[in-house]
Amino acid sequence: MTNEDNLIVENIKSIARARGVKFDYVIESLAEAIKNGVKRRFGKETESEVVVNKSTGQIRIFIVKKVVDEVTEPAKEILLAEAHEKDSKYAIGDEYRIPIALAELGRTAIESVKQTLTQRVSEAERTRIMAEYDKKVGEIVKGIVKVVSRNEVLVDLGPVEATIPSYGMMKTEHYRLDSPIRAVVSRVDRAQWGPKIILSRTDSKFMERLLFYEIPEVKDGSIEVVRIVREPGTRAKVAVQTLDPRIDPIGACVGYRGSRIQSIVKDLSGERIDVIQWSKDPHLQVSRSLSPAKIKEVITIDENHVLAVVQDDDYSKAIGKNGVNVDLASRLCEVEIEIKKESQYEQELAEKALAEINIDEIKELEPALRKIMKEKGYSNVLSVLKAPVEELKFLLKLDDETVERVLTTLRTKEEKKEEAPVKPVEETATERKIRRSKKAKAKIEKERAASKKQSADTEKEEQAKDDTAEEAEETKEPEPERESEKGETEGEDITAETIQEDTKDKEEETNAEEKSS
Repeated sequence: MTNEDNLIVENIKSIARARGVKFDYVIESLAEAIKNGVKRRFGKETESEVVVNKSTGQIRIFIVKKVVDEVTEPAKEILLAEAHEKDSKYAIGDEYRIPIALAELGRTAIESVKQTLTQRVSEAERTRIMAEYDKKVGEIVKGIVKVVSRNEVLVDLGPVEATIPSYGMMKTEHYRLDSPIRAVVSRVDRAQWGPKIILSRTDSKFMERLLFYEIPEVKDGSIEVVRIVREPGTRAKVAVQTLDPRIDPIGACVGYRGSRIQSIVKDLSGERIDVIQWSKDPHLQVSRSLSPAKIKEVITIDENHVLAVVQDDDYSKAIGKNGVNVDLASRLCEVEIEIKKESQYEQELAEKALAEINIDEIKELEPALRKIMKEKGYSNVLSVLKAPVEELKFLLKLDDETVERVLTTLRTKEEKKEEAPVKPVEETATERKIRRSKKAKAKIEKERAASKKQSADTEKEEQAKDDTAEEAEETKEPEPERESEKGETEGEDITAETIQEDTKDKEEETNAEEKSS
């Protein structure tokens, strides 16, 4: 093997290593490039054969022609007589190989070989990178910021450059040249010059992978991240759940004193993260999603619309800055959430109740007056109370005194409606037994504690008296007995009371069974 052949092999190997392509592919590309060079030198119709020895690097080039009686295509055919000049074994139809040296191709053809080889190796490199990053879609990659512009940020990933478009950049972040950056691979596009890798820091998948790397329970599958919604750079809500009752999903994600979640918040430039336990109950899920606000009640209006009633003090928390909190909660629960203050909701209920009271039901007003009010469109109490005084005076032809009397009468009805006592929830027999049992138990425990205290005081007095210890014991002995007798008497009273109440419960149960039968 000559030094020249050895140099070719080494160059091919270095090209394969630098471009990340297989050695055999570079050899095949070189042979293909030489064939194109032969056609460029001897004509497009010229058939050739190139043999590259992988071990020695020796390159052998042959022009292949077919042996015929009469030549019609000189570039592809050769006469039998000419073939016999080299070897008499040739017959009609055989392939005749004419060896040529690489130098015979000429300078132009050799440049063409070089260009073709470079093009094929570059294409192989682009295909490899495309396949490599196709597998990384949804994964986090690290790079160095190289170019920062208004519409995009170019990131050097090593073998290739990637782009963070404007919609993938967080508005609260400022990117600096040569600073490290992490982002998730959003997609990989095939462009004319090679693969175009699109990165994102605003995608929910980015936060999901950060949780995967930072929280071991998420990584091993003990905790499942159900859904993530984000307002990049401002706030995010993460719904998690676990099938293991021993694991607290929220505590595991937050970590001791917020150590786990704070590392993710730092990577997201201070974006606040609310970790919420997922629930299949839509009302409970809505209530949790609106944290940190405390929800009094959740009411379903229709399939995709719910009403959340919050305390007046928590109204701003439920809405959030620029409506971010309620918007994220709506996206997390996939329903439209309407927020109302508790006072506003109660007022609406009161008005609805007044609207249901027909004006004919107000017996304190004269029949003639009620008739006129209905004719003018005041069919219920609410319509009268909402109407301006001047309007009532003009339409009903009433004086100031009569209008004031009517309004006072209706306002009295309104106050009675608001002050209507709430019917207490009836206590069941089981609940009553439990309550009595707890009460009796607490009383007995209290008596035992008093008895123990009395005994302790007695022991202290006995130790203080050295000479008259026996007499002191005799004088003190009846006291615990009296206390015990007292406890027994009270216990008997409690037992008697309990028996009476149990008898009452049995009578109620018997009456209920008779009614049901």
